[in-house]
Amino acid sequence: MAVNDLHGQLEPPTSKIITGYNETGAPIRVDTGGMEYLATHIKDLSSKNPNTFVVSAGDSTGASPLASALFHDEPTIKALNMMGFDFSAVGNHDLDEGPDELMRIQNGGCHPKDGYSGNSSFEGARFQFLAANVVNESTNATIFPAYNVTYIQGVPIGFIGIALKDTPSIVVPSGVEGLKFLDEAETINRYVGKLKSMGVKTIVVIIHDGGFQQGLYNESVNMTGPIVDVVKATDDEVDVFITGHTHQAYNAVIDGRIVTEAGSTGSVLTDIDLVISNETYDVVKGSSRNIIVSRDVLKDSGVTEIVKECKSLAAPLETRVIGNITGNITTSDSDSGESALGDVIADAQLYATSNPNYGGAVIAFMNPGGIRANLTYEQVSGGELPGEVTYGEAFSVQPFGNSLVTMTLNGAQIDALLEQQFDNPSPKRNRILKVSKGFSYAWNESAPTGEKVEISSIKINGTSIDPNSYYRVTVNGYLADGGDHFSVLKAGVDRTGGSIDTDALINYLRTFSPVAPGSDNRIALVK
Repeated sequence: MAVNDLHGQLEPPTSKIITGYNETGAPIRVDTGGMEYLATHIKDLSSKNPNTFVVSAGDSTGASPLASALFHDEPTIKALNMMGFDFSAVGNHDLDEGPDELMRIQNGGCHPKDGYSGNSSFEGARFQFLAANVVNESTNATIFPAYNVTYIQGVPIGFIGIALKDTPSIVVPSGVEGLKFLDEAETINRYVGKLKSMGVKTIVVIIHDGGFQQGLYNESVNMTGPIVDVVKATDDEVDVFITGHTHQAYNAVIDGRIVTEAGSTGSVLTDIDLVISNETYDVVKGSSRNIIVSRDVLKDSGVTEIVKECKSLAAPLETRVIGNITGNITTSDSDSGESALGDVIADAQLYATSNPNYGGAVIAFMNPGGIRANLTYEQVSGGELPGEVTYGEAFSVQPFGNSLVTMTLNGAQIDALLEQQFDNPSPKRNRILKVSKGFSYAWNESAPTGEKVEISSIKINGTSIDPNSYYRVTVNGYLADGGDHFSVLKAGVDRTGGSIDTDALINYLRTFSPVAPGSDNRIALVK
């Protein structure tokens, strides 16, 4: 069984999974996930299948909600221990606090700054992190074992763990200091060769890289993305690729191999069955499916105790006041697609990365789907006064904890990026990026797609951009990878990792309170 990109989601996420469409073509969405329910599903399947491994394709920690993040994701690791996890690849967010902290997560012990806040000591992960392509630059040794060979009834099964090779471009520099990330396919082939020389013929790759598809959670319609190339470039002795990072759910066969991903935040669980010959040690038959982590089962009592403890301990921190606002700051869009809260978040990201030592950005863009809640003047969640913003409220606005990435684009690329907002995610729908102060442009509603933004209207501090000049641009890691169909950003060069976007917003509120709603005057609409 496999999951990926749990991101410390102890409680059920607010997002829903599309499981199908009704007779009118409207999507059918269901509530899924929550580790209390995930644990029940895993334990139930394990009880029916005695020769079972449970693995994660990375990012179990990092970019986590408050209840786990405040305690450096120790609660999440405890929950995974209870579920019986065996192995995990290293995800980019697993390195958000650096390799030393990930070693502590593996081996246990108190956090060096915060100590331990809980009712029992932290023993570390009972499962093993695997990282075949993450190498210490000084020793040239992998930071975790590259692979593991486990025997079932005398039959050897090899697991190889692979991290995202582009991790350095989307993690703060301190998170990967002293590490180098090797090519994924080349590393897989190197260790497959070693395993084959040991007589291992059943090989599972757990990799924190993935792809995209256009079907439902248990389908693989028009598969694209880097994982397709990785699979095709690897030795066909690999039987299964368990993937992650792209937060997609798919169940595919690529180049004759099973390739799966289980969405994110514990909403989907992958179930893979392999029949292995005890004579040849090779896979005779394989099948896979993605299962919805439904909430129609009993909660796991052990994980429930973890969740209750965390929420109780987090309460005084969650209600801490970190700033003030002068009025409601909401996600409501103007006709042009601009929002007051989008303005504030983009400004916060620009402020966090404008210093040359932190990226030297002159523009920041924020994707609208990453803004999950409003800042409301009258909201009182922990005894604070109206207009006061608590840590928990700010955290709810941006709960994903994406790392900021600053890159270089030329003026023509910025124009092309803005054009990708239209007919996105589908024809006649727009996904308007939120922009930082000093940046402005106009778009023409009646112009054809691809020609809606006149480049001369794109200005920085009142001066039109030059198509051939270069500009430093900040986005979150999701956008930097081309998320939400903004593929232009994948071409950005000279990338610098920055702080977590949530931290940037909180620091901005602390620094500039009282913060007023954004001006809503940066994007103009021509009808």
